[in-house]
This record gives sequence, structure tokens and C-alpha cells, in this order.
Amino acid sequence: MRSDINIIMSKLINFIILAIILTIPIAVIDYDVIYLKDNIPEQSLTEYTQELLLFICTMIFFYLGITKVIYRRCAFIVAGFFTCMLIRELDLFFDQLVFHGFWVYPAAAIAIMALIYANQQRQQTLSALAEFMSNSYFPILCLGLGITLIYSRLFGMGEMWHLVLGNDFHRVVKNIAEESSELLGYCLMFYASINYVVSYLKYDYDHH
Repeated sequence: MRSDINIIMSKLINFIILAIILTIPIAVIDYDVIYLKDNIPEQSLTEYTQELLLFICTMIFFYLGITKVIYRRCAFIVAGFFTCMLIRELDLFFDQLVFHGFWVYPAAAIAIMALIYANQQRQQTLSALAEFMSNSYFPILCLGLGITLIYSRLFGMGEMWHLVLGNDFHRVVKNIAEESSELLGYCLMFYASINYVVSYLKYDYDHH
């Protein structure tokens, strides 16, 4: 019975944590629009929060790659993928630092290195990927990626918002729809990444 209660409490706590994390997009968007009175440009609290969450996700998988040999090959590949996403989010920084569109070059270099790394010792890579995908938080990670990379782009299409709002179109409305969806996706990826490392640490603790 105690075991059942522990499971129920654990899941309830997990739900509460997820619910708190899901308030982040609304709180950040509210602060940007109401208090900072901006239309969520490239340099905004919303963008900075997205970059911070993506950076944390990247560091989590780098940590797993460094500390967990069995997950190393997959963890470094995932970290490389998140690094490419982070570089894309920092495109304005690279535009100002070097030239417009420069972000493509470091992102491509990292992607190529990740592919070369994945191609080495293929069986270990496949085994690590299978282990990674069998984690119960993999669907949540995929959901976050889908919301950020697909849903937010489609939901933020300017043509649709022009048709819906007509003469009442204000760019800030489109930006709120797109950026809040994108930030929601990053929050889910952050939640899944945290639980990845927690589940692996718990597994190691239970088997020692």
C-alpha cells in the first residue's frame, strides 16, 4: 500500500511541477506586452527565455553524455541537435557580430560533426538511440519539438492572421500567438530533459 501511495504522490507532484512550468509562456508574454509594452521583437524577455531553456536542455544532454557512458553516443547527438537549434535562435546575434545569415555555418558544422560521430560505432549509436526513445518522457520531448518547430510556425503565419483580423490586424497579435506557442514547446522540452536526467540518476541509484 505504501508503494501505491508513493507512486500516486510522485505523479501528483510531477503534475504540479508540469503545471507550474506551463505557466511560464503566459507569464513571460504578459510581462513583455503589458509591462515592457513591446511587440515581442528579437530582443525580448520571451526570446531570452526561449534561448535560456534551450541552453539548459543542451547542457543536460552534454552532462548525460559526459557522465553516462551507456547513453553517451545518443546524448551527444541530441545535445548537438539542441546546439544547432540554439544557434538558430541566436541568429540576430550572429547577424550583428559577423554578417546576415552567418548562423548557418556554425550550425552546419555542428550538424556534420554530430552525423560523423553517429556514424562511428553504429551499433552502439543505435542501441543508445533505442534506449533514449524507450524513455517514458520521449513522447513529451517530441511533443515539445513538434509544437516549436511545426505548430508555432503554422499558427504564426501572417497570411492567416491578416485574413482573420482584416483591417484590425496588429503584428503583436501574430507575434503573441507564434512566440507563446514556441515558448510552450521549449517548456515541454525543458520538462522532458529534466526528467530524462532524473530518471537516469534514479535508475543508477536503484541498481547500486
